[in-house]
Amino acid sequence: MLTDILVHMDRGAGCTARLMATIELARQHGARVKGLYVITHPHYSSSSDYLADFSQVRDFFINATSKAGVPAEWLMVDWGQVGTPLHTIITRHAYYNDVTLIGQPLNPKNRKPDLDFYERLFLTTGRPVIVFPASGELFRFGNRIMIAWKGGRESVRTVHDALPLLQKALQVSMVAITPNKTEQLHEEQAMTELQTHLGRHGIQVTTEAITTTASLGETLLAHALQTQADLLVLGAFAYNIHSTPVLSPLIRELLVKAPLPLFVSH
Repeated sequence: MLTDILVHMDRGAGCTARLMATIELARQHGARVKGLYVITHPHYSSSSDYLADFSQVRDFFINATSKAGVPAEWLMVDWGQVGTPLHTIITRHAYYNDVTLIGQPLNPKNRKPDLDFYERLFLTTGRPVIVFPASGELFRFGNRIMIAWKGGRESVRTVHDALPLLQKALQVSMVAITPNKTEQLHEEQAMTELQTHLGRHGIQVTTEAITTTASLGETLLAHALQTQADLLVLGAFAYNIHSTPVLSPLIRELLVKAPLPLFVSH
């Protein structure tokens, strides 16, 4: 059961849907919603970039949570130290909440989106994060959950972090994408063991292993669409490059492309 849910509030695309989905999640769990609005002070930035009026966002948050009848708390943080990145501030608040909801990165044409914020947040917060789509009108999620499984610490950690949501879901499926039959057999065995374990938590799970050499991200998204999943649960796998952890290409691809919420943990 969730007790405290943190949602990052801003004036960006998808904030309205993100808050409404957070409120619905809080109603399901009887949880408190904390709306976090952060004013940072970047280097080489005019005052108009970080001193914009936030009153409309605050009023929207208070009115929406009050109308829904959920406990709520508005957190406006004006971080005075110049150059402190946004992920550092959100991380400090995420420590004391069950899950944090943030918006999906924008995908500008002709250039790659900056994913450093997401990388730092996933790898440092120690708590699960839900990345909510930046477009569309998805106001609730978690009824049909799909777990992207790959045997290892990250997947195991994420599945167990997601237990409160899995227990509330109407449908839970688990899929492993493998490049050959040998790995397929290995993942099938692992999923069978996890299926038994989740059953003891009252969670009924269907499993499937797909062998393909096609794009892992495209295959996962196609399968999610086919099963009408409204939440994709997956581990934030990372690789060490020059002793620095870097998010896997799969996570980076899904961050930009996924049309459904991502439940991510590391």
